[in-house]
Amino acid sequence: KNIMSRFQRLVRDVSNTLGKTINFTIEGDETELDKNIIESLTDPLMHILRNSLDHGIESAADRVQKGKSPEGSILFKAFYSGASVHIQIKDDGKGINAETIREKAISKGLISEDNNLSEKETFDLVFSPGFSTAAEVTDVSGRGVGMDVVKRNIEDLRGEVEIQSVVNQ
Repeated sequence: KNIMSRFQRLVRDVSNTLGKTINFTIEGDETELDKNIIESLTDPLMHILRNSLDHGIESAADRVQKGKSPEGSILFKAFYSGASVHIQIKDDGKGINAETIREKAISKGLISEDNNLSEKETFDLVFSPGFSTAAEVTDVSGRGVGMDVVKRNIEDLRGEVEIQSVVNQ
């Protein structure tokens, strides 16, 4: 519960800055973690939430045009599975377009045009240092700093980070 209030504040502040209305739902706030692990997870989770707000959730007009509610939704869920704790952050935004990731990676020289990557391998490219698909740098994102740090920080805790996405969902 201690960390959740920070995330609620972040979502409120960033969504206001971006002019987006967000329904932020938290499940599993009773999940217990060591204080040091919580502190180590705070920054990576904040990066993921910022990306969800900036890159994932569309503007109200775009959402309505796609037949969605003008209000975006983000679910933050923590739960136990055996001896592990899982944390999921889900949004109902535009999803990640694997082809956009691939084209950006080719233009940055991370992969060649003849690389045939799976969807998971393509999504994993977002964890490359300096990688960003943002058209412009803003106060929220686009500097290419963050997702590589997210992955490194989570792996330092012997954790894993995985991206699953469906376009427009």
